[in-house]
Amino acid sequence: MEVARCGTSRKAAQNLYVASSAVNRQILKLEAEMGTDLFDRLPNGIRLNAAGERMLQHIRATLNDFHLMRGELDELKDERTGHVSVAAMDSLFVDLLPAAVEEFSGQYPAVTYAITAVTPWDVASKVLSGEYDVGITFISKLPAGLDVMTQVALPPGVVMASSHPLARKDVVSFADCRSHAFLRLEGRFPMQGGVSPKFSEFWDLLTPSVTCNSTLLLKRLIVTGRGISFFSKLAFLEEISSGEVVWRPIEEPNINALTVGIVVPSQRPLSKVTLEFARGVAQRIKRLELSLLDA
Repeated sequence: MEVARCGTSRKAAQNLYVASSAVNRQILKLEAEMGTDLFDRLPNGIRLNAAGERMLQHIRATLNDFHLMRGELDELKDERTGHVSVAAMDSLFVDLLPAAVEEFSGQYPAVTYAITAVTPWDVASKVLSGEYDVGITFISKLPAGLDVMTQVALPPGVVMASSHPLARKDVVSFADCRSHAFLRLEGRFPMQGGVSPKFSEFWDLLTPSVTCNSTLLLKRLIVTGRGISFFSKLAFLEEISSGEVVWRPIEEPNINALTVGIVVPSQRPLSKVTLEFARGVAQRIKRLELSLLDA
């Protein structure tokens, strides 16, 4: 799994804290046992072939079943252990997920976590492939094999410092945004997937003043008045509450109809501890929705 994820045995060996030669031996041994190559060897690394993709599916399913069995055994012993894996868009790492993990760790101190920030567009595929068990992202068109556990009305909008000229407007148009410095989060947005042709046109023609893959960096630039950006309120809870930042809806009905949701696999059973964590996050995000609607 690690070699497939990294694309090189050397990088996988570093992450696994073993020698690269040992990783190579295990891959060659597995290929000999299966009677087929599992990777295509390329000049700059290796890539799963069709047989390797099928093997990876089997490995993920086997490990998922193993975690389920371990969780059941731990329940019999009245032990609160397990493993929770989550793929979520970067803005949720500011407040929501840290608070959720902190609260859950108090109840389940022995649980381990694998929580990864990915672009909203990639969350569904990460859960569908079995790489992660829970996903949190904007809900647009989901592929078959995923269920929405909960969703809330927290669409993306325009965020800016309270002193910004656009802060005086109740609704902001794409034309308004074009005349101001724009700070863009790297990666594809779900609105580019056919949700809003107007957004796609705006995004494709945009020349941002800053592009980066860190919400925290963009937050600082927004608060200090260096530009505007598109985010859900979830990334700016404290700043909106304090009045440092204002959030305004975009003048586009399709975008305002977007929701943030928690997705889980529909065909793959999840451990009890994973389901409890997901339900805890669902309750937390529902409370946030209500508090922001009342504000």
